[in-house]
Amino acid sequence: MRKVLRIMLWSLGAISLLLGATIVFGPGIYARMIAPNHAFGSKPLPAAPDYTQRSNWSAWPGPGSPAERLPDGMTPTPQDSRLASAFFLHPTTFGGTEHWVQPMDHEETRRGTDRGTVSIQASVFNDCCRVYAPRYRQSIVSEYHGEGIVSQIQNIGYQDTRAAFYHFLAEIGPEEPIIMASHSQGTFHLVRLIEEEIDGTPLMKRLVAAYAIGNSLPQALVDDSYEDIEICSTPTQTGCFITWDAHEADKPPSYWSNQEEQDIWNGIDYSGFDPGPRICVNPITWRTDGKRSDRRNHLGALTVEAGYSALDTSLGELVSGTVSAYCGDESTRKWLFVNGDRDEKLKLQGFWSLFMRNLHGLDYGLFWGNIRENATARARVHQGATGRHNDRERPIEMTPADLEVER
Repeated sequence: MRKVLRIMLWSLGAISLLLGATIVFGPGIYARMIAPNHAFGSKPLPAAPDYTQRSNWSAWPGPGSPAERLPDGMTPTPQDSRLASAFFLHPTTFGGTEHWVQPMDHEETRRGTDRGTVSIQASVFNDCCRVYAPRYRQSIVSEYHGEGIVSQIQNIGYQDTRAAFYHFLAEIGPEEPIIMASHSQGTFHLVRLIEEEIDGTPLMKRLVAAYAIGNSLPQALVDDSYEDIEICSTPTQTGCFITWDAHEADKPPSYWSNQEEQDIWNGIDYSGFDPGPRICVNPITWRTDGKRSDRRNHLGALTVEAGYSALDTSLGELVSGTVSAYCGDESTRKWLFVNGDRDEKLKLQGFWSLFMRNLHGLDYGLFWGNIRENATARARVHQGATGRHNDRERPIEMTPADLEVER
């Protein structure tokens, strides 16, 4: 009997060690498993996208766009009633060992981008804005590309997003207010795009706000890299910068989650910033303090199953009044901590619930209703401040030929 008990104890210990190693080292092991099977530069890169072709845009104003999807029971806002245009950079949706960056014709990635991210994330802006979301030569997990390679790879995606931004500006005209938005890898590109193309330029007058979500961004980014842009500290402030990085409040961040982001653009290169304070704007209170929001002010979240159905279907139920959150420091990062007793439909289930303390994939979905209302509120304030009225003649629509790409 004692022998059996010892075996059971040893087995439990071994399982605990294995689980601990998975939590600590698992992401690194996984990243190396999906790394390309050849040295960077040893094969030609996929061709740059041509943004005059609508097939190189995941979202565009008009019918058929993933960003036009809505939860059950919601009525679409007419394109010509929207107050601004939004430029959205999606997160990482590409993986594989054949390429360092995404080929534009990679169908699995295109479908994943449309259904899994743009449908869920960029759709929050389809009340305030005509939404544009370019495809770009995104990379796989950049931290494992090796020393000296990160900047080269990041720059490939950035050059694409900048070219898309120029095309976006030409499409919307010289006076249209703009919202800049992103998630995860898209945010790394957005912070540089804002620094180089908007901050300190005439475009600042047109900037409603920048929603740069999904990374624990440093205060130094705003203090040292930006001249005119400040952190949004009130719900209706305009021309400002918003960011958060969601995490379970009742599960401490793992070693892996607390590591510094190293490849953030700092105005010179992708070497990042020295350790220091991080930014968090609460997407329910829209304040930077550490106060916990009241769940009664939660305007609705998409369920964890939302978005992956066909593009001509709804995003499903919008669950409101169940989420509260607060900004808090942990190790070197600042997190948006989310209550663990929220509705079960807003929690990861099964195997993933054991490991996914970080709510990275739910950064937009958990606060879908609040972001939607806030973006429209800021656009209205911006319109009042500039005295501009919506005089756009008609939305840009896709032709049948543009819709040939299977989604």
